[in-house]
Amino acid sequence: GQLGALTSMTMRTVLAVAAALAFSTPVMAQQAEQPTAPQAPARQPTAEEIAFGQTAQAFDGRMQAMVGEIQTMLQDTSTNGAQKQAALEGILAPYIPEINAFADAMQTFLAGARSRSTDPQEQAAIDQALANGPANVRAIPDQVRAGVAQAIANAAAQAEAAAAAGQGAQPGQGAV
Repeated sequence: GQLGALTSMTMRTVLAVAAALAFSTPVMAQQAEQPTAPQAPARQPTAEEIAFGQTAQAFDGRMQAMVGEIQTMLQDTSTNGAQKQAALEGILAPYIPEINAFADAMQTFLAGARSRSTDPQEQAAIDQALANGPANVRAIPDQVRAGVAQAIANAAAQAEAAAAAGQGAQPGQGAV
């Protein structure tokens, strides 16, 4: 639903930034533009890039697990909206330190890449990633809260509409 789309959008942004920085090189971009030019050897990813790529993959797995827990919680028909909001905080609690740690790791990785870069285009891309990437990661809990609040509101609106149409009447509620 909405929450999954929101979280996967954030993760795609985060991982796209990480992947683009870790594995794109000015050399490859030049090769793409000039297929007849003599080919420079492709740059091998550095140990830092490989390590950050693995960290990013592990983080993505953890975010998928979190989304799964949240979706299961949202589908629980025995809880109301307020109980779901409370349950969300319990689900988020163990993930928030991991989210912040990954944002810190991204900041460190990007700052290191920026300090080693000599290509102005690459530096501009890294500056953009530094400005947005870690902040986007740190915003995941608030984005998730907003997505869950929206999902709860949508479910409540659907239930009201069904009840108004006479489809949601339960025995003992005065249904005729």
